[in-house]
Amino acid sequence: MDIKQEVVIGNQAIARGLVEAGLEIAAAYPGTPSSEILPGVVYFKNMEGLKIHTEWSSNELCAFEVAFGAAAYGDARAACFMKQVGLNVAFPALLKAREKVLEGGLVIVCCDDPGPQSSQTEQDTRLLAALFGIPVFDPASPDEAADVAYYALNWSFKNKVPVIIRSTHRVSHARQSINLYKPGERTVTLKEGVCAGQGTKLGIIASGMSYSLVHDVIEEIGAADEVSLYKVLRVYPHSEDLARFVGSMEKVLVVEETDMVIEALIGNREKVMGRGDGTVPSSGEITYDIVRDMLSVILQGQGKVKAFAPDRSIETSLADVPIVPRPPKLCPGCPHRAAFFAMQHIWPDAIYPGDIGCYTLGISQGAVDTCLDMGAGVTFAEGFYDAFYQDGKLVPILASVGDSTFLHACLAPLYDAVRNRKRFILVIMDNSTTAMTGMQPTPQTGITVDGIATHSVAIEDIVSGLGVKYLRIVDPYDVPLAISTIKDAFHYLEGDDMLPAVIITRRECLLLAKGKGKDTAYPVRLVEDCIGCKSCFNTFGCPAISFDPEAKKIGIDDSICTNCGICYYACPVQPEGKELKKFKQGRA
Repeated sequence: MDIKQEVVIGNQAIARGLVEAGLEIAAAYPGTPSSEILPGVVYFKNMEGLKIHTEWSSNELCAFEVAFGAAAYGDARAACFMKQVGLNVAFPALLKAREKVLEGGLVIVCCDDPGPQSSQTEQDTRLLAALFGIPVFDPASPDEAADVAYYALNWSFKNKVPVIIRSTHRVSHARQSINLYKPGERTVTLKEGVCAGQGTKLGIIASGMSYSLVHDVIEEIGAADEVSLYKVLRVYPHSEDLARFVGSMEKVLVVEETDMVIEALIGNREKVMGRGDGTVPSSGEITYDIVRDMLSVILQGQGKVKAFAPDRSIETSLADVPIVPRPPKLCPGCPHRAAFFAMQHIWPDAIYPGDIGCYTLGISQGAVDTCLDMGAGVTFAEGFYDAFYQDGKLVPILASVGDSTFLHACLAPLYDAVRNRKRFILVIMDNSTTAMTGMQPTPQTGITVDGIATHSVAIEDIVSGLGVKYLRIVDPYDVPLAISTIKDAFHYLEGDDMLPAVIITRRECLLLAKGKGKDTAYPVRLVEDCIGCKSCFNTFGCPAISFDPEAKKIGIDDSICTNCGICYYACPVQPEGKELKKFKQGRA
């Protein structure tokens, strides 16, 4: 049989495995590192000419319940995809659904974010699955992820129970060549635990990407004959071979991320080393360097390997290179930057409840104070208002949220704010896409994952329908208008209506608009007129702006500058900045 191959990332490999296993229904809400799985399903179903229903859902709970409904009552093979904190949104339904005997098959793919790198917190989906008795697989590579996806969907269909596949960002975004089998023409038999090596006193147990790192380190330090390595593929329920492996060793090291799951299931504290005794770091991502240093110490202490000196030539050569730390920032020309500038300009000392998305980066402009979970920007604003209003104070509270997050999680909180007469300003930053997770369409666009235009919704209609009376839509690039609107909104709050005020700042994401031409053509005269005050550099935070300490002037990187012209409002020398400076002095 002529088998094609294709280089894919782990998320696409998962999609391929599910398609080959006969997937019929797939639903998801985008969230890094899981966002590419659903588009991967679309790609492969089109490649094979298959009929698979695929949809972006408004949130993870909707995605899970769509897939669960199809599997529980429709005899279908279904799957849903989300990131680890997204599983929290779907958790109430998952907790009940795990008790249901399915008619079809259901796979929940949850991509964890050790570190975390793209989330507000790290959490281990394997721990949740084991705690509530849900079978969970932990693949170690994209190729294995494809096999696991195929196996898990068939295993769920056969055993009539939901199954979780836990990936991590290193597996989801690694690239590897995989075989492309025709759907229905392949078989996969996976061992739920795989042992390499025997007759040693030290055993190492690992799963997922941690296994791949341990495997490579053992080869690098020449310890293949000194340890026995056991890979756990199905973490819960684990294979009986795992207990036999532990029993045959004098000492066992468990390497896993991010919680003690396999280690806790083994439970032998006298024999087992890992997170519990501090051998493995208690939190965070397990990196190659961590594994190498850890194994070197353990094996050298046992006299098994010679002292190992890693190659540090790259680090040494870079030691004297001056590198200016650059924290994450909004893209050059991002409309959110203009909105945050307007908010912070009028009230530097306001309370700024924030939310999760690109706009969380408003923290660098002093316009985001909190970040908890999706929708909390609104509910935090309610709580802050109550706390101050009890003392008879009406302070400026400016909450910010993106359009996708608003539709995901903010409708109920905003209704509560209206019903309970809370007074704060909500700025909905509408850039017409789910930008941070990969430019997925929002319900406001009415575009499906297949690219079909269907029913769209208007955020302003929803806001009005919830009872908000003060609603304005502004272009954030019009900074003076944005500032005057925010000021007017607070005057409204000082009146008798006692309802939240909503401002929608609407301008398309610059990445989405790429190739459509530049909106403005400001001559870049900031450099020529610069007096070295660093006002634009310190308060605006655009990646295209740098400061030369020798010339004592700012510089503009023309390769990334979008000529949006918003930085002129942050410059006290330019006419735009002078006008705003007069406004600020007049207000004081």
